[in-house]
Amino acid sequence: MQGNRRMDKVRKYDQGFTLIEMIVVLVIMATLAAIMVPSMVGWIDRAKEKQVLIQARNVYMAAQTIVLEDYANGETLDELTTDQMVEAEELSLCNGTIASGVIDEDSGVIVDFLYEEGDYSASYHEEDSGASKKADSSESGWTVWKN
Repeated sequence: MQGNRRMDKVRKYDQGFTLIEMIVVLVIMATLAAIMVPSMVGWIDRAKEKQVLIQARNVYMAAQTIVLEDYANGETLDELTTDQMVEAEELSLCNGTIASGVIDEDSGVIVDFLYEEGDYSASYHEEDSGASKKADSSESGWTVWKN
């Protein structure tokens, strides 16, 4: 008789998980997913913004180099030309395009610059031509946003 009781207990535990146990596990997993997904999306957006900012700075430096070469040869422009934009994009190997660029005629420095890549845009605006540049990106004249 005792042998039968042991067999009943063994069979009871071998049947697997109950429906309630499965529901509890699913609720816990859904709660964790609800917490993690929004924060991961935020991380992805911030990483993309940083990538666009780096690309925009690279393109800006390429465009500035081209403009200063032209300025040294005696050309004075108030805006980036299409040829200069295309050359800067090719030189920097960027994924986006230059939307516009305003040049200070007195110094040959690009004072307003707009770069677009996918859903993101980055702009540079220099208040005073030749003003001191700060190292912090949030105060250096650069702004990045999602369109």
